Amino acid sequence: MAIEEIPRVKQWLSQFDAALPDQYLASYLLKKMRFVPFQEVEEWLQKSVEGLIEDIEKKEGKKAPIAIFPVAKPFINKFNAEKEKKSANDSAGRISHALKNLERRLPKHVELTPRDDSMRARKVKHIIYVDDFIGTGDRFIKSWRNMVSARIKSWCSRGWCKIWVLSFAAHKTGLNNIANQIRPIEKSRLMANLVVEKSFLAENKELVRLADSYGCKLKKYDARFGYGKLLSPIIFQHGCPNNVPAIFWSSGKRGWTPLFPERSVPSELYTLFSFDMTAETTAEELWMVGHYDLAVSIVNQIEQYGGDHQLVMILGFLEKKKDIERIRNVLVLTTKEMFEKLDNLRHHGLIDSGNKVTHFGVEILRRGKKNTELKQDNDDAYNYFYPASFLGFQREV
Repeated sequence: MAIEEIPRVKQWLSQFDAALPDQYLASYLLKKMRFVPFQEVEEWLQKSVEGLIEDIEKKEGKKAPIAIFPVAKPFINKFNAEKEKKSANDSAGRISHALKNLERRLPKHVELTPRDDSMRARKVKHIIYVDDFIGTGDRFIKSWRNMVSARIKSWCSRGWCKIWVLSFAAHKTGLNNIANQIRPIEKSRLMANLVVEKSFLAENKELVRLADSYGCKLKKYDARFGYGKLLSPIIFQHGCPNNVPAIFWSSGKRGWTPLFPERSVPSELYTLFSFDMTAETTAEELWMVGHYDLAVSIVNQIEQYGGDHQLVMILGFLEKKKDIERIRNVLVLTTKEMFEKLDNLRHHGLIDSGNKVTHFGVEILRRGKKNTELKQDNDDAYNYFYPASFLGFQREV
């Protein structure tokens, strides 16, 4: 089933002007977002936390005491002047729940949300904060300033404790903001699985226009580009960040119905988190980098291709000499995912060690174009004609 057939998606798309390319652009935008399922976050959390603990132990040469806190909850809640109240870590929040599940198999020198007194007695040297998403970094900074005890800050300022931050996804501007605002946190200890250098939305004038022009219909007009104007392309199954354009999550002054009301994710949209939508955006991506023949051909032939559509996109981007980091941002891939796909292309001889498209790779792209050519008179050859725009997207100049 196409995602446009999901009733809630169909209703959301119907709110865009069909006379303009807006309805098509909204569908394209939805398919281009990175939808992160529950399982992916929990698998990342377990592997990254355990991996970091192993790295710390190797550097220390021993099992140094470690404390772990979820960022989404207050780190330390003071009950009164003499006693602290330990934060609950059961079902309150996906990160807290996943950490609680992980705690059962963590080594004894690692403790989840310990009290200050416990940390002092054990002489904790490493504190790990875990989050699912860092946008502008403001939430983490406020939590650090308002919720972390003065005692912990003192330990960090004196160099007794090292602070580590793990996040599934983060915008680079947010990571820089945290590093600049919180002195004890070094950039090298700010680690994210998926780093957004610059959102692909921000680089596409038509998508920016779409978010802007429909912003007047929303109660959260100031968030039409997302909080911090990040135009974030990442949506989690456990919730939609407010850095995502508000057309996705804000209700309207004039009856606008969002796809993710108040940033919640209705169960009927869970399909989005298990649906491979790359096949449906391949033609548009190739058109926008100048592969016009291939893009037009793919519109009719892409359903016959059963392989990895992102490999076709990457090959087309590289042939047009696009920067690796730009490609990664456009496809919203982690660095690891990008390297794996480049290795795949390299393994099949489509690119060389310097990521340059080989003669074989160029031939593969050429063969992907329509095999049927216009019959031409010997005396008067036809010139190919390509429209200025294609499915709502301008030709690259």
